[in-house]
Amino acid sequence: MSSSQESAPTLPPGPTAISPTSSSDLLSFPQRPAKRLIICPQDKGGIGKSFAATLLYDYLVDHDASVRAFDLDYANATFRRFVEEAECIDIDVDANRLGVPDRLTGAFDEADVVLADNQSCSGSRLRRFFEETRLPELQDELGLSIIFLVIAVEDKDAISQIADLIDVFQNRVRWLVARNLRDGDNLGLYMNSRTRKKLAGYGAVEIDIPCLAEITREKLQRANLTVGRGRSSDDLYVIDRSRCVRFHDRMEAEFARAGALLLP
Repeated sequence: MSSSQESAPTLPPGPTAISPTSSSDLLSFPQRPAKRLIICPQDKGGIGKSFAATLLYDYLVDHDASVRAFDLDYANATFRRFVEEAECIDIDVDANRLGVPDRLTGAFDEADVVLADNQSCSGSRLRRFFEETRLPELQDELGLSIIFLVIAVEDKDAISQIADLIDVFQNRVRWLVARNLRDGDNLGLYMNSRTRKKLAGYGAVEIDIPCLAEITREKLQRANLTVGRGRSSDDLYVIDRSRCVRFHDRMEAEFARAGALLLP
């Protein structure tokens, strides 16, 4: 994890931003473009990236956003198992084939939001793509806003990977932090970290992903259902459908805190 100290500027008022622990100059962002490129960029596996992506997909569809979804994990395609509309892209390629991820931006010809779940251990390839194309610098020209969806768990490696991403991209992208509470509400490592303070300085928005009962989660996995689709699926027992309804409502409220960031 990066050990450098930074003074976090005071954020614009509002309930959705992380509250910084120190104040200086106000950080202001220009009006956001109409299109959104939302990517889960972390390398760490098993932290809930695909689950968070499915929840966000449900939210975007519920709000009638024009969405194209991509699964960058061609081998496992976990995200695509739950969101069959998602297209698989193999980014595990040599440097001279880095044009493969161009399909992400090409999708804006027919969609306003592109949502991509990244492959574990492929963050370096994604960063190389951003560097080669200078995509963060082209946001205004392309009329889009890049949003990194990062997952906060009680794990040093996962937090360190967020810190590394911050060091590279800083305020060139927007930040959405999903605190995964599947193992409990105590995320002390993240909550007290310098990484969180830096995110606050860059105007990050935090949401919580509460714990969904394991028995219901397993049934959703067996049936390849998102939580949203599980609410009315005959493949689930009525109690599991009820849990999905409650969980979906909770996530609607959580994502609503980041609605201005996520919705065109």
